Amino acid sequence: MTMKRQLRDLKVWVMVGLLSLGGAWGQRAIAAETLRLKLGPLQQTLQLEDLETFAETGQVPRNLRPYGVFLDGNLQKFLQRRLQIEPEMADQFFDQLWRSPTGKQILAQIQTALPGTSIQDLQATVDLALGQGVEISALNLLQAYPKQELTIDLTAVAGLLLQLNLPNIQNQLLAPRVTEALESTEPQIFQRSNLNPTAPGPQTVRRQSLILQDAKRDRTIPIDIFDSPQSQSQLVVLSHGFAANRHFLDYLAVHLASHGYTVVTLDHPGSNIQSLFNPGLNLDTLLPATEFVDRPMDIQFVLDQLERLNQDQTLTTRFATDNVTVIGHSFGGYTALAIAGGIVDPIAIRAHCQRATPLTRAPGDWLQCAAAKLPYDQLNLRDERVKQAIALNPLSDQIFGEQGLEKIKIPTLIVASTKDTVTPSLAHQLKPFQQLGGEKYLVVADGATHMSVTDVSNRDSALAQSTLVPEVMGNAAEPVRQMVRGVSLSFLARHQTRGQNYQQFLTGAYVQSLSQGAIKLRLTETISPELERFLSRLPQAPSSTAATAPTKQAAFLNMGRSPNPSPNSTYPQGVLTESLKPLMTNLEAETFLAMKPENFDVLYQKPGRISEKR
Repeated sequence: MTMKRQLRDLKVWVMVGLLSLGGAWGQRAIAAETLRLKLGPLQQTLQLEDLETFAETGQVPRNLRPYGVFLDGNLQKFLQRRLQIEPEMADQFFDQLWRSPTGKQILAQIQTALPGTSIQDLQATVDLALGQGVEISALNLLQAYPKQELTIDLTAVAGLLLQLNLPNIQNQLLAPRVTEALESTEPQIFQRSNLNPTAPGPQTVRRQSLILQDAKRDRTIPIDIFDSPQSQSQLVVLSHGFAANRHFLDYLAVHLASHGYTVVTLDHPGSNIQSLFNPGLNLDTLLPATEFVDRPMDIQFVLDQLERLNQDQTLTTRFATDNVTVIGHSFGGYTALAIAGGIVDPIAIRAHCQRATPLTRAPGDWLQCAAAKLPYDQLNLRDERVKQAIALNPLSDQIFGEQGLEKIKIPTLIVASTKDTVTPSLAHQLKPFQQLGGEKYLVVADGATHMSVTDVSNRDSALAQSTLVPEVMGNAAEPVRQMVRGVSLSFLARHQTRGQNYQQFLTGAYVQSLSQGAIKLRLTETISPELERFLSRLPQAPSSTAATAPTKQAAFLNMGRSPNPSPNSTYPQGVLTESLKPLMTNLEAETFLAMKPENFDVLYQKPGRISEKR
């Protein structure tokens, strides 16, 4: 895409954004006739009547020809589109908006974007529209403004788009109702008071880093192996989100390894933080569509290599590659659900992305729209070695279609955050949870955001410091990390036969007991009919018939692992095996710790400190 085309697209979406702002907060009033657009010191005016003519006919009136770069079929459809909202739900939302501290803060931001507009102007506009029972559209909202001229500051609008869209409206309505509906009334009685799944385990933890080369796919995959002298017969694989890396959940890897689980964290080279610095990167190539296939295949490749290591009789420790739990965050949550058996549905993505507007999109929706370019109807990326999955704030709205997650039959746990503006909980977690088959758990963290589950070392990241997408991280998010530690361990250990009952910690009473401060935690295994009805009544994006898919290479592509994968003769097995020998020795703990640290780092030794090298 040329720079000129990128600039044109940016201008189009700025125009759509300013209309979205009007579409989210104003409604039909009396006298708005002129729009005055401000961009820094520049100002331009246009007549609302001319914009109405364009919306109705598609013809660009003479007075709008200077704005021709903005005016195309997509903008016309946006201006025509109407959103139905039940008056009862709208009354509830706006009542909270006028009175709550958060609402007042939002209104102050709106006034910055609409200079000269008072709260009384906004309230009069909304009250009139609600009283008339009209459907919401960008045009009737602009018409509703009770003054002849509406000034819009485009710079301020750009900073509000992520906060003033439909998913965030859903979040604000959803949080208090879900937290109340899932509140546990069970007594907090646990069978063993000395059993604490959030506490570090008794095992010594160390880490070794390796670099694997997948020659067939030309992908270099760094991995870290977190191990202990006495390993459980389970293997855990951690998958990071978009623009992150394998250290994103290091605290969880250390915690699980201290309880005897072998944990492997990997970098996905096409969607990690390093991928953002590739030469020639632009908006079209920010996330290649192939990453939706390559990520699950990265995990399959790593498991294949660990299986080959298991064939080396000189190594006394074995990777439990036939009993794998995949834990992923955000895009990694998608990865976990895909490799667990969710059927990826590019047709559903194409239809969604053709009809979606900024009013109905969250940042995660923009990412999943990259999958629309996949030339298939459906994708099966299931790996039978994966027996369980945990998806933290997963990207899972439209990517699996309406039925793709029903194919997941293995135990699955999903974590949602009510203030997640990247993958909002209604579309990306609550609705997908209802599709899941088999044993399943849903944890809701009220007051948490998309990045709240991350390692505390990421609190100074660019996203954490952003004022555009406020994130709850660092010390404020410690209750969320404690929950992730305790629930993940309990999920892994719930069926073990050593006399320790971890199933008792996968209950609403236990998870709720971890709530602290502004973070309220809930767990459920089902969505009640009452809550389901409430979810269905939330403001929804307009539906559309799925468009015909473009030419496909295959109607159904099954990329699941075959029972007997062929060996990869180009892989340097000898080098890899040799590099792992110091890690896989059958030594007593004392000797194990006394080894020189050239080949591994000791991360945790009970009850000492965690010391870490990177």
